[in-house]
Amino acid sequence: MRWRSHSVVCALFLGVSSMISAQDQTSPCEGWKAWVTRPASVPPILHVTAECQLPTPGHKVELVPDTNQGSDPTVFVLNEVVHPPEGMVAQVITPYKLHYKKKTQKTYKQVLIQPSGTHVKIAERSKGSTEAPPAK
Repeated sequence: MRWRSHSVVCALFLGVSSMISAQDQTSPCEGWKAWVTRPASVPPILHVTAECQLPTPGHKVELVPDTNQGSDPTVFVLNEVVHPPEGMVAQVITPYKLHYKKKTQKTYKQVLIQPSGTHVKIAERSKGSTEAPPAK
């Protein structure tokens, strides 16, 4: 009987671990936007933004180019990395505005955010405009 209870505990633990891993794939960010600006005398700039809801004030989010950009040259792959705070912090849902910028000569059509698999179409802004595209 004792062996059976250990098996049940292990199964429950593995089930909870699997649920946690699956939850890690969701993004704390939404409202993704991507656009390219073409300022005078400098290379075009790709912008990617989102509104995030983080579990504490100490959390930070950044987008990092994936080392494996995949086979489609029109898709720019970014990894969403959430950094937890150091030490004790209040457990309060905290809004965070994410803004990634990258000078680029390449023409991308969309951004793929990993690990959530979120695809964001890139809007073209008029020459000299630096504002985000309108919300859809």
